[in-house]
Parts: sequence; C-alpha cells; structure tokens
Amino acid sequence: MKTALQALNSIKKAGVIDDYAIGGAIAASFYIEATNTEDVDVFLFMSASENSVLLSLSPIYDALKQLGGRIEKEYIVFGDWPVQILPAYNALVEEAVKQAVTVQYGDIETKIFTAEYLCAIALDTGRIKDFYRVASFIEQQKVDRAVLNQLVSRFKLEGKTKNVLNWNDDESK
Repeated sequence: MKTALQALNSIKKAGVIDDYAIGGAIAASFYIEATNTEDVDVFLFMSASENSVLLSLSPIYDALKQLGGRIEKEYIVFGDWPVQILPAYNALVEEAVKQAVTVQYGDIETKIFTAEYLCAIALDTGRIKDFYRVASFIEQQKVDRAVLNQLVSRFKLEGKTKNVLNWNDDESK
C-alpha cells in the first residue's frame, strides 16, 4: 500500500488532483478493529475542464500508470493493493474529503476520513456491512455521537439509523 500512497501524494503534488482522502475499511482500520478488505477506496477532488461538464478519470489513471500502477478492471493496482478511484460524488463525500485528517502509514503521510464521516457515509451507502461498521464504531466508542448526529441530521440520514442495532438516539445528543 505504501507505493499506492506515494503515487497518490505525487499526483496531488503535481496538480493532477486537487485533494484526496481514503475511506472505507482501510480508513476505518485507523479507528476500529480491522476488517477484511480487498481494496483501498480513494475519494478525490479533481477540477473539471472548463469545456466539459463530465469529469474524466483518464488523467488520474494515466498519471498513476506512469508511477507504476497497472489497470485491472475498475482498479489501479500497486503491488498487491487494488486502488479504487472514486470522485467525491455528493456533498457528504465532498465535505468528508475537505475535513479528512492526516495520518501516518509507516513513513508516508496520507489523509483519511474522520470516524464521524466514515459512519455517515456508511449510513448513506446503506449496505448491511456498512451498518455493522457503524455499530462497531459505536460499540468501541470511537465516534463522537454528537458530531455524527449533526451529520445524520444535516444529510437527512435519520431513516437509516434504525438499521444500526446499537443506535440509541438518547446517546447521540
């Protein structure tokens, strides 16, 4: 994964992308017990061309290939690590990238979503494994419930909290 993080930092420094942050299970593993994952989810900002409303990922993949990545299906792979490049696709994810925190992975700096944004995005995504992840954050007391509750309210995710077994509205205020 180190090579993938170095490549991401390189394309950010070169201006290919505006910013990035890691989400999903890899980011969650910085807070709670790690779960199995097959890839690194990288959410990013990239300025759209003035002449186009469509965002092309080609410059990103081209830059990452030049740094040693190889394309396999929807991933760019560095060593054994498939990296999935995901544009910030809604206001919640855009905000999560902006609010991401810097962490160390070995001797490499990278950015990850905060625990609260990881949980809010998991609620928004709404898969069973996402609800379990939110429950793990709550059980291990690794999330600020007041901050998470604000995100849930602001991004209208209240209807999804019923799917988290240990969600208690009284504790989140």
